[in-house]
Amino acid sequence: MKQVWQIDPEFRRLSVPLSPEEENRLENSLLREGCRKPIAVWHGCILDGHKRYEICSYEEMDYKTVEMNFVSREDAIIWICKKRVKESSANKTIYKYLVGKWYNAEKTRIHAKQKEKRRKSLDLAIKQKGEEGQLVSIPVNRISKVIAVQISMSYNSVESYGMLAKFLDEISEKDEVFFTALVENKIVISFEKLRKFAQMDETKLIGIRRKMLREKDVKMRQRKPRQQSTDDSSGKTQQEQTAPLEMGIKEMPVFDPDMEFRGLALTIPTWMNAIARTRAKTDIDLVSEPTKAQLAMILRRLEEQITQTLEVIEK
Repeated sequence: MKQVWQIDPEFRRLSVPLSPEEENRLENSLLREGCRKPIAVWHGCILDGHKRYEICSYEEMDYKTVEMNFVSREDAIIWICKKRVKESSANKTIYKYLVGKWYNAEKTRIHAKQKEKRRKSLDLAIKQKGEEGQLVSIPVNRISKVIAVQISMSYNSVESYGMLAKFLDEISEKDEVFFTALVENKIVISFEKLRKFAQMDETKLIGIRRKMLREKDVKMRQRKPRQQSTDDSSGKTQQEQTAPLEMGIKEMPVFDPDMEFRGLALTIPTWMNAIARTRAKTDIDLVSEPTKAQLAMILRRLEEQITQTLEVIEK
């Protein structure tokens, strides 16, 4: 029986988003060649290879894993960020988010080490003098400068990206869809707006996200069409040169814009009844873990489609 690995939301957010074309290429490659690259895991959670794990689980394909050895969660985050920064473009929001998460994790790790050293120094002073004694502060290099040198960036940018990552995490806790739209550059906003959005409550934030995505969609649809090419000899457009299709004896049916939605409205209740019936009749404790994981993955995909459809309907 294959082990079912946990999906940690914070680790998952560190994945570089794939375009639909890239995801199709990955899926075709896995189906054709198998999963050659092992999936990195730590303490039962996936660190690297979320999309490969999803596809392999759905297609019931074999895959290998490699257990990583990290002392702390911050060490794991730093490892992921260093790896993913190399895979992302520097002008993308996801790149800035990764740099910021790397910087914040380094700060947390250093502060933890400082605290532990101070505690040990205090314990030693108490043993030697029977009193607290004078502790010597431990000098620490500015970590933003260390990171900046590694990725050829100013340390001021590294520090500002640390704040950006903090704001994006706060947004993600309230609205994962908004977070995804931001890191995928579907929504581009200023740093100050990001700070403002991070402080908003969940309901207001979701409303703003829906409005921004709707406005972007409207702008896309309002773009002017390409100018029709003309024929050199006649000057007529290709559209004018194409003869209309003549109707036969039978008239074409009248277009019904509600047809597809009505079909869904009739089909979905059947799914709901099937899900409820399966849940009532099945002893969940007897179901194998791979089967449960496969169904959970399909249900999550269905949930995404439901969310996207609701957003379209509620515009």
